Amino acid sequence: MAPGRRPVNGLYAKFVRRVDLSTQILIALALGVFAGLFAGELCAPLAIIGEAFVGLLRMTILPYILVTLVVSLGRLRLRNSRRLARIGGTVLLGLWASCLAVVWVLPSVFPAWSSGSFFSTAMIKDPEPLDVLSYFIPANIFESLTNNQVPAVVLFGICCGLALSRSRNRGIVLDQLHVVADVLLSVSKFVTRLAPIGIFAIAASTAGTVSLADVGRLQAYLVAYTAGAAFLGFIVLPLLVTTLTPLSYRQVLFVVKEPMLTAFATGKLIIVLPMLIENTERLFQSQVRIDGNDESPAIDLLYGTAYPFPHVGKLLSMLFIPFAAWFLGAPIKPSDYPTFLASGLFSFFGGPIVAIPFLLDQMQLPHDMFQLFLVSGVYGERLGDAVGAMHLCVLTLISIFGFNRLLRFNLLAILKYIAMVCIFGGILLVGVRLVLYRVISMADNKYDVIERMQLLEKPVQSVVIKQPLPNPEPRREGESLLQRIRRRGVIRVGYNEDNLPFAYFNNRRALVGYDIEMAHSLARDLGVTLELVRFDRATLVDQLNADHFDLVMSGLVGTLERAQAMAHTESYMDVHLALVTRDYRSSHFRTRKRILALDDLQIGFADLSRGFVNRIEAALPDATLVEIADNRDYFNDKHPDLDALLISAESGSAFTLMYPRFEVVIPNELNASLPLFYAVGNRDAQMRDFVEYWVGLRQKDGTAQEYYNHWVLGKTNGENEPRWSILRDYLHWIP
Repeated sequence: MAPGRRPVNGLYAKFVRRVDLSTQILIALALGVFAGLFAGELCAPLAIIGEAFVGLLRMTILPYILVTLVVSLGRLRLRNSRRLARIGGTVLLGLWASCLAVVWVLPSVFPAWSSGSFFSTAMIKDPEPLDVLSYFIPANIFESLTNNQVPAVVLFGICCGLALSRSRNRGIVLDQLHVVADVLLSVSKFVTRLAPIGIFAIAASTAGTVSLADVGRLQAYLVAYTAGAAFLGFIVLPLLVTTLTPLSYRQVLFVVKEPMLTAFATGKLIIVLPMLIENTERLFQSQVRIDGNDESPAIDLLYGTAYPFPHVGKLLSMLFIPFAAWFLGAPIKPSDYPTFLASGLFSFFGGPIVAIPFLLDQMQLPHDMFQLFLVSGVYGERLGDAVGAMHLCVLTLISIFGFNRLLRFNLLAILKYIAMVCIFGGILLVGVRLVLYRVISMADNKYDVIERMQLLEKPVQSVVIKQPLPNPEPRREGESLLQRIRRRGVIRVGYNEDNLPFAYFNNRRALVGYDIEMAHSLARDLGVTLELVRFDRATLVDQLNADHFDLVMSGLVGTLERAQAMAHTESYMDVHLALVTRDYRSSHFRTRKRILALDDLQIGFADLSRGFVNRIEAALPDATLVEIADNRDYFNDKHPDLDALLISAESGSAFTLMYPRFEVVIPNELNASLPLFYAVGNRDAQMRDFVEYWVGLRQKDGTAQEYYNHWVLGKTNGENEPRWSILRDYLHWIP
């Protein structure tokens, strides 16, 4: 057996020797994507191998950055350190400016669009407090190393390096630290040889588990982000190097080819720093010679110092904010871009996880869009890190040539560069515009989504009675509601179709919604059929007293008036008070202060307790609250004098799906919950107790949560189905 294995091993070794690492990584990436598409979720366990590979790569990075910063700065004279800071800072500002320009221009190609969204719990959550100070200030360097707080580690390294540069005995320490840096780099190089295996595992697990539905929702952003990343990463940045330095485009790619592929595959820019440093050193050792008059800064110093600053790949994710505004039907005004870009630049020092929620809040966009941004990170963060590798390379190369006074400022070359950027930029904008029009034309209309929603479970036999009449079989003497229901084999439930998403008619004119689903479930458990009887809010009490229905299950809001007039269950769900207004006016209702600044403010409401109304009147003394018959009247412009509508966020969100010109707003100071209950006919205590117990059972067995996810949050059963794969859905080899 041993002789038989030698040719295979020899062939593999020959392949490894002849094929460079970047090609191996590219092959592994392609094979991983194919494996994920072929096997789907069966590739999920490979994520463990990918995580192990990333962990091995990361274990030496921060110590290496810290040590090389101290060594490199310790060897420089203070005068050269200041000069390097000026040159590097100027180059960095130029790179930032080019990226911000792309973020400003790209949204102009987004087609016209308006949309609402389902309710999300993120709408009512306060953002978690962020300890930004500890992210930048190394109060405890070991804690900063443990928590991967790169800016704090870099600041500590810079301080130590500058202090060491003024020490007379620095040579003793520098020699020892240089040995440590070589050891850490050797370990990193060894782990890098495992990149094809690790990247195959990461690509396979990601391609096999990523939700295609989520990718569909993000098509416009992903198209624009990809175009912007390609434009910056392959046109603007490398051509800037070839214009200002003697380097060729091929030499720039020599440095960044492997690091860009690895950064894209792993989604971790920090782990490719040793690759960038090694490739840059090889470039200057074998292909380019610099004869500067001053001591040239160490390459690892430049990379280590530049890494903590936001790179263009990271800044490009600011494009998500204009996308979110466009997606919600309220594009950012051109006059707001300077403030948005300036605040975005500084917020990205804390990373996208800090910056995106901050910018969403600043631009008055719903916080639940951040969840969509996190989904995009599966692809966007990886592509951004690939562009980040190019950013670090360009910053380092130009800074080295600038430090040695070897930059070329040729007017003809600069004009040629500007012309090429403009030409490719124009082609990019036209291409993105055409693709986005295609994407929008193929996208599902969310109006159709809520209109097409059906009951999750098979409905029981039912009849919808739009002209309400009393129960045709009155209760017998001493007979309870539950006894009559079992005798007749029918339960009568009151509904009002103005209570989206709890009760409404879909495009097939079928009565659906959360509470309608619950009514069918109750009838199924009782073994009876269902009669759905319409009620008006104004006549609800009279209809209950006239025995029109046994229960009312239709998103009924608990009020003191109703508590006195009818029997009802305990609250089965708490909804959240909100305002709905036209999307172009939504920013006026974000805070109480802004609302108070509005003149002649009129707010409508259709189904609220007098106590809640009094509370709003106390909070907004200059506002006039107007009661209207139905919520839908406001959306159909039957009350043009109303500026906003008081409604639950859950119901308002559902309405905005049908009427995308409106938007749900929850002012910061408006923190109130509304209880929903089921009303019981004839004040029947036995029926009330039975329904309360039944609701409790359905909450404990997950049925109520499943209905909530479907009707209120807009999550479909398809999200729990296995991911599409060739193995399952095309070859049918597995169920």
